[in-house]
Amino acid sequence: MSIEARVGVFVIVSLLFLGGTVYVVRTTQDVRGQVAYTTHLSYAGGVAEGTPVLFGGIRVGQVASVRPSAADPTRIEIALAVKAGTPVNAESVARVGGVTLMSSPVVFLTSGRNSARRLRPGEEVPSRESVSQDDILSRVMMVADSARAVLANLNEISGPKNQKHIEDMLAELETTLRRESPKIARITDRMTALTGHADDLVVSARPVVANLDHAVTSVSTTVDAVRDPLTADLAQLQRTLESAQAVLDGAQHLVGDNEGDIQQIVRSLRTASENARLLTETLKERPWNLIRTSQPGDRKVPR
Repeated sequence: MSIEARVGVFVIVSLLFLGGTVYVVRTTQDVRGQVAYTTHLSYAGGVAEGTPVLFGGIRVGQVASVRPSAADPTRIEIALAVKAGTPVNAESVARVGGVTLMSSPVVFLTSGRNSARRLRPGEEVPSRESVSQDDILSRVMMVADSARAVLANLNEISGPKNQKHIEDMLAELETTLRRESPKIARITDRMTALTGHADDLVVSARPVVANLDHAVTSVSTTVDAVRDPLTADLAQLQRTLESAQAVLDGAQHLVGDNEGDIQQIVRSLRTASENARLLTETLKERPWNLIRTSQPGDRKVPR
């Protein structure tokens, strides 16, 4: 075998060995010690298996698979393989984008918050849709169409026809102002006179306002002067009523406590009255009882 052939074989074997080494290193780096997560997007933006996954701008893994979701085929399910120990939490958000405008797409994971709950392997990372280039282009086209419409309107407004119309309007306005200027001057003079009369009225009203203020002050002073004695009289009347109520309560209690004695007195008075009545009738029938102490004998009937 010639030297050229040996050199060629050596180069081919070296390239094969280098390629195998790179493949093994990359596979080992991408697969060993990684944690699986999933996320769902409506637009994958060119993401494919092996697309890098960045956490806070640091590469921590790659996309394991991309496919339509079995639960909802209108959404794309992206499986992520992330390095173990990466603090993916419930506040982290997944989105598709590019590091630069010309770079390939990557999957970004925001760092979230340190106090948020860490996601367990297999859980879904919340996602946020990225604006696609088609959306940006359509919005730019809409803005361009709006700008063209505005320019067309400006051109139409600034055209000779509109310019002539504006000149006619200004000329008519100037003619109207010249014709109505005397009336405007008279109206201005009247307004000035009314303003002077209003000032005079304000000056004339000042004494009335002062007198009204004095009257209000006098009424307030009178009310203040009468209020304290009236309050004292009302308090005294309240105390008198309370005393009268106390006397009535005492009399009621006294009557209740001596009700038996009062009834006995009433009965004694009735008995005394009855005895006085009997005595009066006896004196009317036998007045001699006031002189004699013994009753005379009955008269005998003669035979």
